This record gives sequence, C-alpha cells and structure tokens, in this order.
Amino acid sequence: MEFEVRPIQLDDLAGFRDAMARVAAERRYLLTVELPSPENTEVYIRHNVEQNHAQYVAVIDQQIVGWADIIPHVRDSVRHVARLGMGVVAEQRGQGIGNQLLERAMNHAWERGLKRLELEVFADNEVALNLYRKHGYEVEGVKRFARCLDGVYQDIVIMGQYRV
Repeated sequence: MEFEVRPIQLDDLAGFRDAMARVAAERRYLLTVELPSPENTEVYIRHNVEQNHAQYVAVIDQQIVGWADIIPHVRDSVRHVARLGMGVVAEQRGQGIGNQLLERAMNHAWERGLKRLELEVFADNEVALNLYRKHGYEVEGVKRFARCLDGVYQDIVIMGQYRV
C-alpha cells in the first residue's frame, strides 16, 4: 500500500492522536501510555507548525499511520539539541514508513541548523535500534531498569548524533 510522508498540519489533530493512541495502547514502544489531552496536543502541533519544527506524518488513504518529530530543547544553552519521537501503527510496520519519516524529519532538523539529535528507545526494540543506527545514531548509554510497566522492567538506550 502506498503512503505519503508530509509535514503535519493543524487539522491533523484527531488523526495524530488516533495513531498515537494505537501505538500507546500496545504499552511496549512508547514511554507514554496515556495521551495528553486534545487541547495540549493541539498546542503542541500548533507550536511546531508555527516554529517550523520537524514534525511529519505518514498517511494512507487519508488516515495518519505514523509520525516523527524532532523538537529542539527550549533552554538557551541547549537550543542546538533536539529530541526525536516517532511511531508507526502496528499493521503498517515493515513497509519503510518509519525509514521515510525519520529521513524527512532529520533532513528538516539539519536544515534548520540543529547540531545534535538525540533519542531514547527501549533496549528490547531491535527494529527501532537498527533503524536509528542506519540513520547515523550511536549508542551513548543505557539506563538500566528505567521503566517498570505491568511488572516488566525495561532498559532504555540513549542514542545521539551530531554535526558541528
């Protein structure tokens, strides 16, 4: 099935929240298991659109099936640094959607003059780890037993890359 990757738009709120809810419901890939309110999500999207931050969605048949955003930190001393967040709904994984989302978001972030991109990923998410390595991220550390959800502990891998 063909998909389109494009910058997020203000009217993508419902579709974006739906995609996030579907991935969060798996309770495996996102740190977030409870979504922010629609109002907070709208503020987040609006800010990213207005500031030209790298926030992209993948769309199939007018339905958002994935997202990637690379959002700069707000403190002056680390404004050159941005954090990646992304997800793809389960039934659309393995089709290159994550690869294209990540590529588009990273290109946007570098073009905006960011110098460091970073992320955190669960250590048992080999598919994501391989995707990030493919795009130049390197492991910088591991937070042991960083999350406990439903009685299961997970390590979090810290990854980053930079261009100076």
